[in-house]
Formats: sequence, structure tokens, C-alpha cells
Amino acid sequence: MSIFLISSLIAAIGLTSNWYTNTIQSQLINNNFSTARLVEQIASIERGLFQSLVFLISIKEVEAIPEESVTMDQPNSEILSGNYYSELEKVQNSIVSVKSIILSLESMSEQEKAIIYEIEERFNFYRSISREWLDLREEGQFDEMFTTSISPYFINNLMPTVEELREKAVTTQGEQNLLLEEQLEQADLAIFLLTSVFILLSVSIAFYLYRSIANPLMLLNASANKLGEGMLTERISISGNDEIAELGKSFNRMASNLEKRTLARDYLDSIIESIHEALLVTDAEGIIVGLNKSTQNMLHYTREELIGIPISMIYDFETMKGEYDRNLNTQDSFEFSFVSKRGRKIPVLFSESKLINNKEEEVGSVVVATDITQRKRANEKIRESLREKEVLLAEIHHRVKNNLAVISGILQLQTYSTGEKKVIKALQESQSRIQSISLVHEMLYQSETLAYIEYDKYVRDLIQAISSMYEGGNSNIVITADVESFSLNLNTAIPCSLLLNEIILNSYKHAFVNKKGGAIHVIMKKTNDEVTMVVQDNGIGISTEDLDQKNSLGLKLIKTLTSQLNGSYNISNLEDNTGTKTEVRFLNETD
Repeated sequence: MSIFLISSLIAAIGLTSNWYTNTIQSQLINNNFSTARLVEQIASIERGLFQSLVFLISIKEVEAIPEESVTMDQPNSEILSGNYYSELEKVQNSIVSVKSIILSLESMSEQEKAIIYEIEERFNFYRSISREWLDLREEGQFDEMFTTSISPYFINNLMPTVEELREKAVTTQGEQNLLLEEQLEQADLAIFLLTSVFILLSVSIAFYLYRSIANPLMLLNASANKLGEGMLTERISISGNDEIAELGKSFNRMASNLEKRTLARDYLDSIIESIHEALLVTDAEGIIVGLNKSTQNMLHYTREELIGIPISMIYDFETMKGEYDRNLNTQDSFEFSFVSKRGRKIPVLFSESKLINNKEEEVGSVVVATDITQRKRANEKIRESLREKEVLLAEIHHRVKNNLAVISGILQLQTYSTGEKKVIKALQESQSRIQSISLVHEMLYQSETLAYIEYDKYVRDLIQAISSMYEGGNSNIVITADVESFSLNLNTAIPCSLLLNEIILNSYKHAFVNKKGGAIHVIMKKTNDEVTMVVQDNGIGISTEDLDQKNSLGLKLIKTLTSQLNGSYNISNLEDNTGTKTEVRFLNETD
């Protein structure tokens, strides 16, 4: 506001001085023009008066010539007198014109106006006496009147008045010019004084602005630079109640909030340096611009050697380029390797994230890498130990399977040594149960993992084994299976296998009595964590009363094995009473 006010005042002074100077100059020009015009008109009056006097003298001379000596070539006095009257009219018009000019001039004084009136009166008197003189041409006083009245009056009264008017006009014009020049000098002095005052005022305001604005702004700028360098304890001391003071208070509040919510740069650098993982920062072109101490220790480079080089120079792209490209944009950590200064490949757990500024522009990336050399060595030792244990456990399963095969062989030999059908049947059932367990151990032995078996494959093998065992009996019984692909662990697979074996044996023994053949269908599926086992046949069915009163070993085994699986079972006839359906449900929480 102050600068605007001073600028406006200085502009006003300049415009006013320019207007005032132009006005005075215009007055000077107008006065000079009016004076020149007046002088010219006065000169015209003088010329007319002298011309009228010359005409009067010519008339006098003509009248003095004798008549007998007048010729045709000489001027006639009548003609001269006519011209004289015409000249007097011209002089009269000139006097009237001068009078109107003088009366229109504001610069002319009353005395000057009185002079023009006097000129007019004397001219009128001159004209009247000249007319009278012309009227006396035939009388004897003609020459005497001209000599005693007209000529003296013209020289002593009329012409001095005209000359006085001219001198008075020139003098008045000079005085007016001097007055205007004095006004110009006074205006110049006033402008100089006002300009000096405003210059002093401008200097005072500039000093005030420096003290009240510029100096606090410099302090504020210095404090802002320190804050930008990480000195969050920096505060600015500005007193007053103006806008700058409010800005200083706002700055202090901002610094206080930053100090509360932001770690200082030195503190942040200390944190970064204390990180055990290697940390590198690159720009948008992949040039290393920052790193911590752990990076130097890992790669055996100095900070100066790494700053400014492409980060790809320390990547093991020779063997790990494909792994890098596959995992770069997944935002997950993955195994990678660096190349140290000594040329050694260092395995690391690697992650790379983009640096995005507040304009959503990519300005670089941050790489974090953990040396996993010791971890990989330990993992290798663990894998070696695990391979040894897997071999040992596989050997145990193989030996268990062999021992069960020996037991099954002993039971088979026992059937050969007896002729009792009931004993043979009981031995075969026991042999079937042992085979189902043995088959589990055989599949575990052959599996890549010793914890789980592919149960769909196991069910088909078990059905094949049961069918082979009963080939000598009712060979017209067909067993089919519809089993989804899923896995069971060892703790679930053995009781589930015994349960399935027992249900199929029950169908073989009881469903097809007095029938020449039939079909058994096995369905197994897994929904979420629940396994459903369904075994149904097209045999003679079973009554509910018989089921409640029946207390066979097979039914007891079904109840016991279902309980071990923490499941439930249901035995019922089919809707058309053409067979029996056994359904078992249990949970298998881990594959």
C-alpha cells in the first residue's frame, strides 16, 4: 500500500507539473501570438494613417497647380479625394479590429484599453477635420488649414498615441512573460521540493519495509533452510502483530508439528546406518545415489566406489536375470544374488520398491537385500539331514510293509492247514485287513513325501486287492470307484483304509447271499475339509431290526474306526430296497 501510494503521488506530481508547465507555455505562446497580432494591426493602422496623410498631401499639391497647366495625364483632385475617403474607411476598420482584439485580451490593462479608445476618438477627430478641409478646397484657407490643423494634429496627437499603444502592448507582453517565467521557476522549485520530500519518504518507507518485512523474511528464509536440512528444533523469533509476525508463528507451529511427527535427518541417517540389511537408493535411471554401511560390508566396496554407478553392475544377471524379471513387479521378496568387488556371488533375499514423489512420478527405487549365505548353508545341512531321515523312514515303511506281508503270508499258510470254512473265512478277513494297512505303508514308501498319500490311487489299489482275494468265491461281483483326487495324512489314511476295507468286506459277505452276482460302487469326495465316503451295493439289503440286533466284528470295527476319525456313519437301504448304502463323513484338516 505504501509503495502504491508513493508511486501514485509521484505520478500525480509528474502529471500536475506537466499540465502546469504546458498551461504556462500555452499562455506564453498565446500572449506572444496576441501581441504579434496586435503589433501587426497597429502597424496596419500606422500604414493606413500615413497613407491617408499622403493622399491629403497629394490633394493639396494637385489643388495648388494652376488649372491651365493641368493635363489629361495628371491626377484629378476629385479622384484623389475619393481614394482618400476609401483609405479612411480602411483605417477606421483597422482601428475597430485593433479595438476588438485589445478588448478580447484578458492580459491588457484598463489603461491600454483607454489608449485604444483615445486612438479611436482622435482618429474620428482627424477624419472630421480632414473632411472639413476637403470641403474648403475652393476657399482660400485650404492650405493654411492643412498646415495649421491636419498635419500638426496627425504628427503630434494621432501618431504618438498609436506609438504609445504599440509600446504599451510590447511592454505588457514582456511583463506577462516575466510573470509566467517566474511562475515556471516557482513551479519547478515546488516540484523539486515535493520530489525531495517524497524521495525522503520513499527512503523512510523502504527502511521501514526492510526493518519490518525484508529483515524478518530473511530470518524466516534462513530458518526454513535449516528446517529443510533436518534441524527440526529451529524456531524463528519475530515480534509484532502484523502479517510477518503471523507468518513466523505459523512457521514455528509447522516446525513444532514436524518435530513431533518426523524424525530428524541425522536421526534417520543413524537408523538407516544401523540396519543390518543392505539398503541402496537409485535415481530414475538406475544410478546409485545412496547406501548404508551394511551394503559396503556385504560387497566390499567403499561408498565412493558405489555412488554414481548403475546398480545393475552389482547384480548377478549372468545366472539370475530370469529370476529378476519374473519377480520384479510382484512386490514380494525373492532369492537373488549380488556380485561383490572380489567377484564372489552373494545370495540375498531381495526386494525392490519404486520411489514415487507427490506428483505420482517415479523418481527412483529402494533396494533392500539380506545376506542369506549362512541361511542357505544351514538349509542345505537341514535338507541333507532330512534326506537321510526320509531314507530311514522309507526304509521303516518298507520293513513294516514287509513284516505285514510276512504276517499275511503266515495267515495264508494257516488257511491251507485247516479245512474249516469259518476259520478260513476269518483268516481271509484278517489277511484283508493286514493288506489294507500294508498297502498304506507301500504307497508311503513309494511316495515323494512320507507324510501324505494320494488317496484316489490307494482306493483303486485296495479294490483291486480285495477283488483278487475273493476271486475264488463269487466272481460275478463287480467293484467300481468314483474317487476325487485328494490326499490324506498317515494318521487319517490308516483308519480310513481299514474302514473302507471293512465296509466292502461286509458287502461281499452279506449283500449277495443266494445271488449269483452283483455290483459294489465306491464314491469318495472332499469338499473343503470334509471327506465323504459312500459304499453302496445292489444286494438284498438289510433290515433296521437286524442292524440293531447285529453285533458282528465288522460292525464294531466300523463304529470304532469312525470314532477314531471323529466322524459319523449311516447304514441304510436304498430307496427302491435294491441294496444297502453306507455313508461316512469325517474331517481332514490338512492334506
